[in-house]
Amino acid sequence: MANLQVSQTQRSGRTYIRIAATPKSPGTKALLAQFKKGVRAIEKKWRATVAANKKRQARAKRGR
Repeated sequence: MANLQVSQTQRSGRTYIRIAATPKSPGTKALLAQFKKGVRAIEKKWRATVAANKKRQARAKRGR
């Protein structure tokens, strides 16, 4: 069984999450890699949503 350590901090309106797993077995490394991949996918969607909202607001401001 792996021990998971989760550290969450907030600065300047951003949330930082750090996760560490021990022991560093191939299984726990694979789980962490899968988790990080999922976080990157969520972040990519979030950034796209933010960009789309900025474009929509700019169009509305121009009067279109």
